[in-house]
Amino acid sequence: MLYHTDKTILFFNGNFRNVKDFKISPFNQTLHYGYGVFEGIRAYHTAQGPHLFKVRRHFERLLASSEKMGISVPYTSQELINYAYELIEKNGLKEAYVRPLVFMDKNMTLRADAEHPNVLMTCWKWTRYYDNNELNVMVSSWRRLHPKTTYIDSKIIGHFPNDILATKEARDKGYDEALMLDLEGYVAQGPGCSFFYEKNGKLYVPPSDKVFPSITRQTLMDIAKQMGIEVIEREFGVEDVTQADGAFFTGTAAEVAGVKFINGHQLKLDWEDTIGHLLHNRYKRIVSGKDTNFLEYF
Repeated sequence: MLYHTDKTILFFNGNFRNVKDFKISPFNQTLHYGYGVFEGIRAYHTAQGPHLFKVRRHFERLLASSEKMGISVPYTSQELINYAYELIEKNGLKEAYVRPLVFMDKNMTLRADAEHPNVLMTCWKWTRYYDNNELNVMVSSWRRLHPKTTYIDSKIIGHFPNDILATKEARDKGYDEALMLDLEGYVAQGPGCSFFYEKNGKLYVPPSDKVFPSITRQTLMDIAKQMGIEVIEREFGVEDVTQADGAFFTGTAAEVAGVKFINGHQLKLDWEDTIGHLLHNRYKRIVSGKDTNFLEYF
């Protein structure tokens, strides 16, 4: 993955600068302790130019995450939206993944000094996160963070080693990805992405108070309901998903990615025959501005 060249421009604390001129302190609190927040936003090529999908919702969540952590970000969501579009333009991209990051300055203590955070925004061309729609998935031995331990509805930097450990375990054992359970043993989500499964023409997802409330997850739930597909939020276990007709991961990076095997069990339907495949095609048309029936999601 090529994240930058020597011509890449980034946004940092109100200014645009070349990546070669960007420097941070090796003693910054985020680097050492994970105290900071971030977002991920995709820009899609449309007839009107690059379009950042759900951009306002993403930046509102960034600011809400910062506020929960006691971090004062000196920009409004509209200002950040404007900077994001300018950043894409300066880098000459038609499609892009934009990464806003709020991180702290020099501080080797565990005391929050959050009045003057740094705001960094980068972008690069990121095509498909997963290589295919026949993912071979294992149920991880690593459990998701519990809602009583942190703000699970915020993209806090320090949360993500949990996901990295799960993915590493899966790939070390020859799988494509992990499926993570919560502390009670119910299916929660994939590393950095939401999880759906299909049974008898219905979609099932974990309850929103038990998992990260993904913007893409909610978008697909809304699209499915508009298409007449019943979506049921409830707790379910490993046995339920290994007997599913189909399943998929979803998120800003993952978009919609099909799952074929879970713990060695092959799901019943081919990807092309699943609700996930139907939603994948509709989602791609929506984010590119081609589906006028669903422009409210654009």
